[in-house]
Amino acid sequence: MLLRNELRVTSKATGANTVPSTIGAVLVSLFLSLAATKVHAAEPWLDPGSQSTTWEWLLERRQQVSRQVTQLGRNLDEWLAGEGVGEQLNETYLSVRFNQLYGKFDHYNSKIKIGGRLDLPTVSERWKLIFESDVQEFNTLQENILDEPNSGDSIGGIRYQDETDSGWNLSHDLGIRSVVPIDPFYRFRARQTFPVSDLWSVGLDQRFWYYDSRGWGFDTEVSFTRELGVDRFVRITSKANFQDERDATQFSQTAAIFRTLGPDETLGYELGLLGINKPSIRVNDYYVQMLYRRAVYEDWLFLEVTPQVLVSRDENWRPQPRLLVNLEMLFFDF
Repeated sequence: MLLRNELRVTSKATGANTVPSTIGAVLVSLFLSLAATKVHAAEPWLDPGSQSTTWEWLLERRQQVSRQVTQLGRNLDEWLAGEGVGEQLNETYLSVRFNQLYGKFDHYNSKIKIGGRLDLPTVSERWKLIFESDVQEFNTLQENILDEPNSGDSIGGIRYQDETDSGWNLSHDLGIRSVVPIDPFYRFRARQTFPVSDLWSVGLDQRFWYYDSRGWGFDTEVSFTRELGVDRFVRITSKANFQDERDATQFSQTAAIFRTLGPDETLGYELGLLGINKPSIRVNDYYVQMLYRRAVYEDWLFLEVTPQVLVSRDENWRPQPRLLVNLEMLFFDF
C-alpha cells in the first residue's frame, strides 16, 4: 500500500494535451464547488437520498475506469509471465490532471496532463511500463517549477527500477516519443536522501536523458530540509537544467515552508528566482507563491490552488498576479 499512500499525498502526473477553454472552465467550476465541503474517507459524502445525478455518474464512471485500468495491468502481466497472476497485488494506475492558469499577462491557459504506470509484479518487481502525455525534458525550468501548461509531447516505454545497498533509488527508461518519424529516447535517474543531523537532511536528484531528435541534457537538484515540528518543515532547493538543443543552462534557487493542516490538507509558502547562463549569467524571473493541496474526495480526487506573483525581465519587471488551479483524479483498484 506504499504506492497508494504516495499517490494520495504527492502525486503530480506529467503530461499535456490542449483542452477547450469552455470545458476547462466547467471543470474548474465543478471541482471548486465540490471543494467547498470538507470530505473524509470515513464519512459519507452526501445522504444517499440527496446525492446528485452528477456525483452518481462521476463515482460510477471513476470506479468503472479504475477497474479497467487495473485489469489491463493484470492481463498484460499474466500474458507476459505466461501464467496466472493469482492474488498478486497489481499497482497499475492512471492519473488525469486538469491544469488551469489565469494570469494578468498570460490570460487563460488550459491543458490536460495524463500519466500512469502499468505494473508487472509477476514478470518482475523492477520492470514497469510507463506513459506520459507531457515530456518535462522539453520544458523550460520555469514551466516545470511553476507547473505551467507546457510541451504537450507524449512518450511511452519501459522502466527498470532498482535500489542499491547504499540506498540510491535508480531508474532507467527506454522508449519512443509519439512523433513521425519515431523519436527513441533513454532516461536515467538517481535519487538519495542523506540525514546530516537530527533535524537536517540533504536530498540529491540527478537525471540524464537523450532524445534522438533533440540530443542530450540533464537535471540536477540539491535540497536541504529541516523539520520545524511535527507538522511543518522548511526546504531550500537549488536546481540546474541543461538542454543540448538550446545550448544553455537554466538554474533556480527556492526556499519554502510546508505545513500539514490535517490528514487531507497541506499548505506551502515558496519564493524563488530563475535564471540562465547565456548570453551572460543573469536572473530572469522572481516569484512568490502559496501552494494549497486538499483531498476533496477519499484518496482519488484532489484540488490544488496556487496563487502566484511573477516578476519577469521579459515584462520589464512588472508584477504579474496569476492563479493556478489543478484538479487531479487518480484511477486505481488496489
